[in-house]
Formats: sequence, C-alpha cells, structure tokens
Amino acid sequence: MNLPPNHLDLYEQALRYDKVGDPYTAVKLLKKVTRIVPDWSAAFRSLAVIYTRRKEWKPAFHYWSKTVALDADDRDAWWQLGLAAVPLKRMRTAQTVWAKFGFDRVRTDAPVGLQLRHEDGYEILWMQTLDAARGRVVSIPHPGSGTRYRDLVLYDRRGRKGYNVVAQRRISIYQSVDCIKRSPYQTFSCLLHTSEESAIEQLEQLCYDAGLGFEVWSNATRAVHQDRAQASEDERRAFPEYYSDLLPRPMSGSTLVALAAIHPAEVERTLNNWQIISLMQYSDLRAY
Repeated sequence: MNLPPNHLDLYEQALRYDKVGDPYTAVKLLKKVTRIVPDWSAAFRSLAVIYTRRKEWKPAFHYWSKTVALDADDRDAWWQLGLAAVPLKRMRTAQTVWAKFGFDRVRTDAPVGLQLRHEDGYEILWMQTLDAARGRVVSIPHPGSGTRYRDLVLYDRRGRKGYNVVAQRRISIYQSVDCIKRSPYQTFSCLLHTSEESAIEQLEQLCYDAGLGFEVWSNATRAVHQDRAQASEDERRAFPEYYSDLLPRPMSGSTLVALAAIHPAEVERTLNNWQIISLMQYSDLRAY
C-alpha cells in the first residue's frame, strides 16, 4: 500500500526554503501539499503570502481566494484578497472586502502620509487617497526610490506606520505596497540662490499655475522621528510620530528644490519666469 507523504513535513520544508531565500523550491513543495490535502488552507495561504511579497498579483489573488474559501474567518486573508484585487482591476471584489472592514467610505478630501521604502531607507510622502487602497503621490519622491510625482499607488489602509504631525495635527501614515500606474512626470532639481520664503512661494505658485509639481528638497530627510512625552509607551512603540515642521531652514542663502513636469521645456519656462518676477537666480538644473 502506497501511503501519501507526510504533508506537514513537506510544508515545514517549504517554509524553510522560503526563509533562506529560495521561494521557487518553496512554491513547488507548497503546490505539492495542496494536491495532497486540497482542503487545508495553510498551504494555500503560504503560497498567497509568497506571491504577495513578490507582487505577482494574479497568483496572489488566486491563492488568497482559495484561502478564504477554505477558511472564511481568516480576516487578514480577506484583506489581502482585497489588496490583490486592485492591481487586477477587480474592483467589485475589492469593494466587497472594504465593506467588510468598514472602509467602503473613506475620506478623500485631505492628503495623508505614505511611507515609501527603497534602497536608501525610507521617506514620508504626501498622498491623495482615491479609496481604501489606491492613492496618488503628490510629493516629489527621491529619484532613487523608483516612484514619481502623481504615480498611482497601492497602499495598505490597515498597515498604519505612524503619524505625521503638521501644525499640531496628527495625520496618518500608511505603508506603500506597489505602484499600480506609472506617472508621465519626470523629476528635476535645481538650486535657488535664495532662502527667502516669499521668493520660494512665488516659484511654488508658478509651478501650481503651470500644472507642475514642486517641493523643497533642502529638507532632504523629509521627516524627523520624535516620541511624544504625553503618549503611552505602547502607543509610542506602535505609532511613531514624524514632525515635519522641526526641520531647520537652510542657512546658506540657497535652497535645493524639486520640480516635476512631463516635458523639460515646462521646467525651464517656469524657472525663467520666476527669475523675471523674483529678480533671483537659479543654477544646477538636473533631470533624473
């Protein structure tokens, strides 16, 4: 009599392979487990986790669907199914999941924070939410981040990473998951030969009128982490706060700024107009 292999042993082997950085072998073993015990949700869940981590949304959606079909009480699997549905444009599924969690109606009238991780660390950006999982980047990210101004991104509404404190208001920061649609905007930077706030505001207004992105990059870290003394220890550990207004103004008489535009000519035209209006100069214009 041929007995089936012990599926638990295969499952543990798969997890070990995944842990040491061999997802290919892990996936092969997990798929074998699902054939041996097709009514066991754990193997389907582990497959879904691997594909989600790799941002392979079609198989991730398939295996999260299998997981919730076998274990309808797995709330995290339901949420992950909703996230995977969005890049695949399966919005009816996503909206059903959001309704389960009370996120079917999300405020979209004010920007929120977005934590973007990349090789250089992370930065806190501003994002305009469109719904419970999609947002539009309204900051100009670091050129090495792989993200652009006006990118459409997938974010995790349940994965709050802390708060951005601006003018004594706490604004939630969420984790970026993936880029759904790349923006046509390019990133540019230049050095303004002034640190006068009125001159910088003039350039910001000109960029706004021309439909360009604008941001001061002299504050390169973008945010400073600081724990509030009046918060509980548990709250400080769970939800760090970032105080953007604690960053010092540049003292050298110059300011590094970023602009975002579809065509380089738009940037040059706007900067030349700014020179005429402000009687200031700029230099070191760069495209990324």
